Amino acid sequence: MASFDPFPVLTTPRLTLRSIEPSDVERIFRIQSDPEVTRYFGRGPDGSIADSERRIAAILAGVRENTSIRWGITLKENGELVGTGGFWRWNKPHRWAEIGYELLPALWNRGIMTEALRAVLRFGFESMELHRVEAHIDPENRASARVLERLGFVREGQHRQNWYYDGRFTDTAVYGLLRDEAAAT
Repeated sequence: MASFDPFPVLTTPRLTLRSIEPSDVERIFRIQSDPEVTRYFGRGPDGSIADSERRIAAILAGVRENTSIRWGITLKENGELVGTGGFWRWNKPHRWAEIGYELLPALWNRGIMTEALRAVLRFGFESMELHRVEAHIDPENRASARVLERLGFVREGQHRQNWYYDGRFTDTAVYGLLRDEAAAT
């Protein structure tokens, strides 16, 4: 099973995926406080730097405890942190985890998230020995669905009205990717 010490830095042609540090709080706040980024999260945007500090503390605790991992997505050209992505809800006995991710809107539709998640998925299947990766998204989030489909994920179903936020129930689309399917893409 994977160890996250030392933290595994991942690289792609345009990106470096590195650990998220407390000093990233301003960048994390910029991402997490953007209503466009959190539009389909089923929660509101971060309202304060303190919210982002708590988010970073939770990420670091998951890495330290070897229960989850999330990378800061940075551009190689300037080192700017533009998003995050990684695994949570890691079910070690059954060798699956849920993937989550977000990116600043100014960089949407450039293939950045697809590029980053390919590296994350490779790490998950090879180093964490995952057999399956799941993604749970709002069915209205077509951009996220396109990213998942490009990576080989299959829409497996939909949980009806299983999430309550902002005075209403919403559905959750469930996508899955198996190790063998990822190797074929």
